[in-house]
Amino acid sequence: MVNHWICYHTGKPFVPNLEKFGFVYIITNTKSGKAYVGCKQYFRGKSKKKMKWETYIGSSKYLKADIEKIGKKYFTFEVIAEYKNKRSLRYYEAYYQMKWNVLTATMKDSDDPAFYNSYVGGKWYRPIENAPRGEEHWAFGKPRSEKTRKLISETKLGVSNIAIKGEKNNKYQGKAEFYLNDKRMEVYCLGAWCNKNGYIRSSVMKIAQTTRDGFYINKRKGKNVKRRALSCKGPLGTITKVRWLGKEVKDVNKKVNV
Repeated sequence: MVNHWICYHTGKPFVPNLEKFGFVYIITNTKSGKAYVGCKQYFRGKSKKKMKWETYIGSSKYLKADIEKIGKKYFTFEVIAEYKNKRSLRYYEAYYQMKWNVLTATMKDSDDPAFYNSYVGGKWYRPIENAPRGEEHWAFGKPRSEKTRKLISETKLGVSNIAIKGEKNNKYQGKAEFYLNDKRMEVYCLGAWCNKNGYIRSSVMKIAQTTRDGFYINKRKGKNVKRRALSCKGPLGTITKVRWLGKEVKDVNKKVNV
């Protein structure tokens, strides 16, 4: 059967490699420039039931409506690349969809969508409204405030006021003790100390969350119970035996062993 697919950019007739699993494609409306990015399998299931990929015109109802309205001759059907398994096919479908911003891109000098796609990978859908130009956004379209952007910037540099002062953080745990190379240490904000000295905070906190005030953890193997001390290696040495001493801070300016 003669198919309507051509190779991406070259315009040469597409000859499939049926040893592959399927291909990623782009269908373009030549009158408006609007496009659709998707993927198509050659076969389905363990029985390898043949899919009607030759005459396939995409899964978007908006694309199909335009094809029916103005005619198939005003559309190009281009194969971007073929892939050997479903995992690769789905990955590169999402890759090209995100690369070309199919959910947010607009037509030149217009706010009309540049793509027929209404979602990416079946999970991420087109936003209800477009983001203001030049505005930084979270994944769900909520703008970051100036205060939030400043805090993120400071945190990345390791100088967050919240991380350093500790007492302003509603999760602040107060004084903590631990052993650094078997030497007892005491600090007012363990998280800030970790940031300052290059230790992974989550690894250190995990020691404090174990049994017996963070000194040991039980490990069962068959009927035998073994005990071992958790530890965290870092630039200054190995940390063990972490536990909290209290939640109240009397004097944050008091010098501590660091």
